Amino acid sequence: MTDSYAAYCVLDSDGEITEDIAGLYACDVWNLSYRGIGVAASLLTRPIDGVVTRAVEHEKVVERLMRTHTVLPMRFPTVFGSRQAVLAMLERHYSGFRDDLQRLRNQEEFGVRVVRATAGLDCGLRISDFGFAPPGEPAIRNSQPPIQPGGFPSPEAPGRLFMQERYRRHRHRQELSEQAAQFGRKLDAALSEFAGERHLRNPSADHFVFDGVYLVDRSRRADFHRAFADVRSSEPCFRYLFSGPWPPYSFVTMPALETTQSAGGAVAAAPAGCPGWVEGGAGI
Repeated sequence: MTDSYAAYCVLDSDGEITEDIAGLYACDVWNLSYRGIGVAASLLTRPIDGVVTRAVEHEKVVERLMRTHTVLPMRFPTVFGSRQAVLAMLERHYSGFRDDLQRLRNQEEFGVRVVRATAGLDCGLRISDFGFAPPGEPAIRNSQPPIQPGGFPSPEAPGRLFMQERYRRHRHRQELSEQAAQFGRKLDAALSEFAGERHLRNPSADHFVFDGVYLVDRSRRADFHRAFADVRSSEPCFRYLFSGPWPPYSFVTMPALETTQSAGGAVAAAPAGCPGWVEGGAGI
């Protein structure tokens, strides 16, 4: 293949990258600049293989650069056919990039997930499904209809008991959902006080109680950590997962770029294989 350029992120600088940063296949990362901003890119002289490994290399470049610059991360892989194609892209989207760089100056992304306690723990919320009875009640599979004197079943036939049990469990799941929503509002209110923007996502599984990402100014990082720790200590019956600081993946929408390889739209989360969620927010 002819020489192409792998692009990592848009930078708030048109100066040279003074650090020794290696990109894909250990190639040097340069700043291809245009009118005060630039694109961190490296020469790409072969087709991309080993996608997971290369995605991790891509992410490491963005993380290194976010220490000293405001960055707009690009989705992996974003490949341009020439240096001129990179500069033409910068010119075409210059205004939007400048606006986003200003909005995200000194901002970091943090993720927070909360997982419901497992069944059987003595907590306010329990997982309950058809295989488990609500706390203090017998399992439905072991329920038997009462027997009257003389050996005849009572009017409470098995079908009625079955429906009553299902209804009790339905109400129990509703209560869990309501309590989880109340907890989520409490956690979000505490964290949002120290965040400029945030996105709340619908939990991807029944055992997730909360799933959100927050954009936090570096100067408020300690306050954000403290707010998280306060809620965690006040509600100890959950499992807390904490991630960050990351580049602002969830707060950048890249335009459709005229590239050899790329995907426009919302930037993907950190690639598989990178350090991510930490149990309990270790070190906070």
